[in-house]
Amino acid sequence: MEPIKAIPVLGDLIDSSTNKLLNDFQQKKEQELLDVILQDDHSITSEMVNDVEFIVNFARAKEAVQRLATTDKVEYFGNLIRNGYLQGKHIDGSIFDEYIHILNTMSYREIQYLVEYKKYCEDSSKRGKSTKHINGRTYSNKYESFCNEYSKQIKVSPGEVDYVFLHIKQTGFIEEEFETESGDVDENDNTFDSLDVESKGYYITK
Repeated sequence: MEPIKAIPVLGDLIDSSTNKLLNDFQQKKEQELLDVILQDDHSITSEMVNDVEFIVNFARAKEAVQRLATTDKVEYFGNLIRNGYLQGKHIDGSIFDEYIHILNTMSYREIQYLVEYKKYCEDSSKRGKSTKHINGRTYSNKYESFCNEYSKQIKVSPGEVDYVFLHIKQTGFIEEEFETESGDVDENDNTFDSLDVESKGYYITK
């Protein structure tokens, strides 16, 4: 019963001692968000200030950042605003909705795994079982070698890396190819033409 009795006291301590700490933390995240958005001399124009869509989406990004328990993902929300509005582009509203939803649902670990895999796939010196050219884009299946090397690097099992990639697949950032004795499960995809039987690969989508 002692821990239960201590809960009201803990609540009182939290209420009285953490307001300033929380406010400082929120201000730190908001400042980091602005730093990411305004880097490389990009600035907010008067047209943007009068653009309701930009204002609403900026507020949504700020709100998402305020809900973060750490600062790890702040740069990604900042880049969404920066790349979507401040580099001569105007991101489609529905696409913004999709991206901010994905960023809200992805963990920082999932984002890091995806970033590292993208770098690995772009490194021509890394091993890959096969390469396929589709609609002017080149896809290389380097997942197996990446999984083995990256799992050792971060000191987890390959199975744990694979588990994370199954979650990343749900975001649409990667597609999976799986080969069985009867052939390519993806039917008309045929992205990888030389996978081992009962093996799989992932490629980064556009």
